[in-house]
Amino acid sequence: MFGSKSADPTVIGRGAVVEGNIWAKGRVQVDGEINGSLNVDGQLSIGPEGRVNGEVIADDVAVGGEVEGRVTARRLLHVVASGKIRGEVCYESLQIDRGAVLDGRTAQGDSQEAEEEVPADVETAAAPAG
Repeated sequence: MFGSKSADPTVIGRGAVVEGNIWAKGRVQVDGEINGSLNVDGQLSIGPEGRVNGEVIADDVAVGGEVEGRVTARRLLHVVASGKIRGEVCYESLQIDRGAVLDGRTAQGDSQEAEEEVPADVETAAAPAG
């Protein structure tokens, strides 16, 4: 989702279920399920069928599946149309596509505590007619 041309990603494939904590470097693609924390020194993409139940930390995070737990994006958090996050989020920059769900508290920057409650089913405003 980020278009990086670096080394091949670490992939948690469809149908795989991982119980426990994961630390990784580079690019990580989650198409299966993780029950535990996921800490990535790099870019994380959670595909439409991917699910994480636990804390997520990465430089850039793209969510197309589901996350239940705290999400920390040191740079960009992108919740695509099929994405759902339930829990606290902390980010430097935030992009939420129409149809995405962000249900929880948000904080921008280095704040350790989320400050603003975001209602369920957040939608971005439609662009003005041209």
